[in-house]
Amino acid sequence: MSELQTYASKDLKRRPFRSTLVLFSLTSIVASTTFIFLFGNVLLDVSTFSITGTLTSSMGMFFSTFVWFILLLVFILGAVVVSSTVSLEMVTRRRDIGLMKAVGTTLDTIFDFFMAQSVILLIASVILGLSFGTVFYIIGMIWLSSYLPNIQFTMNFPLLQIGLLAVIYIFAGYYSAQKPIYDTVQESPSLALNPDVGSKVTKTGFLDSFGLAFRVAAKGTGRRIRGTRRTIISLFLSFTIASLLWMGGGVVETTSQSYLMRSMGTNVIAIGNSNLLDQYYDAYSLYGTPLNDSFDFLEISDMINSSLLTELDDVLGVVNVESRLVVYSDVQEGDGIIYNELIEEYTRIGQQREGSALLVGIDWDSTISDWYFEGTTANNTEVWIGGNLADEMFEDPLVQSLGFGGISLKVRARAFDTLNGGMMAIMDQSVLQSISGVTGSNLALVQVDYYDEAVISEIESLAQSYGFDVYRQQDVLDENIQIVHTIWILLNPLAMMALVSAFLGLMNYLLVSVFGRLRDYIIMRSIGAKPSFIAKVMIAEGLDVGVRAGVPAVLVAALLSIYTLIPDAAVSTLAYIPISIITIFISMLAVILLASVPVYIFFMTRNDLRVSEFSA
Repeated sequence: MSELQTYASKDLKRRPFRSTLVLFSLTSIVASTTFIFLFGNVLLDVSTFSITGTLTSSMGMFFSTFVWFILLLVFILGAVVVSSTVSLEMVTRRRDIGLMKAVGTTLDTIFDFFMAQSVILLIASVILGLSFGTVFYIIGMIWLSSYLPNIQFTMNFPLLQIGLLAVIYIFAGYYSAQKPIYDTVQESPSLALNPDVGSKVTKTGFLDSFGLAFRVAAKGTGRRIRGTRRTIISLFLSFTIASLLWMGGGVVETTSQSYLMRSMGTNVIAIGNSNLLDQYYDAYSLYGTPLNDSFDFLEISDMINSSLLTELDDVLGVVNVESRLVVYSDVQEGDGIIYNELIEEYTRIGQQREGSALLVGIDWDSTISDWYFEGTTANNTEVWIGGNLADEMFEDPLVQSLGFGGISLKVRARAFDTLNGGMMAIMDQSVLQSISGVTGSNLALVQVDYYDEAVISEIESLAQSYGFDVYRQQDVLDENIQIVHTIWILLNPLAMMALVSAFLGLMNYLLVSVFGRLRDYIIMRSIGAKPSFIAKVMIAEGLDVGVRAGVPAVLVAALLSIYTLIPDAAVSTLAYIPISIITIFISMLAVILLASVPVYIFFMTRNDLRVSEFSA
């Protein structure tokens, strides 16, 4: 360590309170963002939640998109908060830089001295922050294991990603520290010693109507502390992340549940062979077992009589009766032709991949399901495929075809359905009957107004008279909805840590603000200002900065939640968005008030407040 670095380290030790405060702020912010990044990566691996199977590709698509977006914001948040905190710390040293210039210290020495201090604080806080963030992550994994005891975790620690995170934090902090030091070094000593000279003072603020304390705060924040904009940006990102996790998470959860209900139908009673029903609905469960070729779906005895369907349709309380043919079959990837702009020619894509999938034959005009799909509607010569089948077997499914039984059907859409983990295809029943060599169906779905035991008993009696069993599909649907709810609950710790980041960032800004206008507060206290008035001024300044960041954050989160995160967004009630906005705004106000409390306590309990750390 050079002599300059040794002296810089000793100077930090001479300022124990401020050095500890900055180290704590940086460490806490790095720890919280590290935890969000690590825990979010665990949630991103949707296959982590497997027991006997996996969550379907369709579910994973929405979950991954949401978590990836949050992790991107966290990535940006960490860099912005670290850079703003380091920059604000160097801003508080302006008077000290002015004193060193006044006594004749060379510019290079001043610059190197304060850069050495910033690097020491930065590296120490990144190391401590990453360590504490990892500890919090391990605690979070223990909680996750106790919350979902049957889940198996791989526990692959992302060393490369964490190393990249550390490099970015150090890079952002290092270069953000240079500008305030360089700007102050280039100023005259008199201007550095009196940073408020020539600064613009805001005459009015948007909270002035609340009283004198808010007018004083408006004039204070109008002096444009360097780093204020980055503080507002970091608060904006923190509040946006928390708002998205709460509001957007609720929208995506509700929409995912809506997709489940649309694909399966509600209040449905299934009729068929008991073994077929067990196989079918085990494959429908998010934690169920995917199908294999050990079960024959095409036994003649399993075909449902048309007379049974007619009798079911006459039962009081029955809304709709649908017959389906389900077949487990080998399938092949068909070729597709696309235009290659690079070579300006049409090229053939597809690798003739082979696999197995559950084929579902339906009547497109009378099905009780209303799938969410990406693509176009299909006719009797076309097919929809599930998300997992599209991912595993196709390069560009919407321009390719699906082959089975010697024929090939054009793929028209990728449909959201959890059946068989998304390894499924939906087509016209007549086509599937022709290929399979059967004339009937092996599954009947009876939709009722609601689950009335008398109606269900009548349906069960009719089914048994023809030698079939019944299955309450709603039980599987409710189980899947509960699983989706359980998964989204896991995002709550991320929202709490985002608010912690906002709290720490705002608290650090207010402490810097107090240091920057120390004379103002000391004079106010010396001329008899009541402690409650000084507290109001500090709270008002926090509200001024926090509201500027928080209100746009909530509005952006609301727009993203409804229009961007997921197509065909659904909410539980019409009041969900307004209630969520109000709840989040109240939470932000609570964070702002709590951030002002330590600042006020610090100011009122210390009797050794000094304008410069170089003063005796």
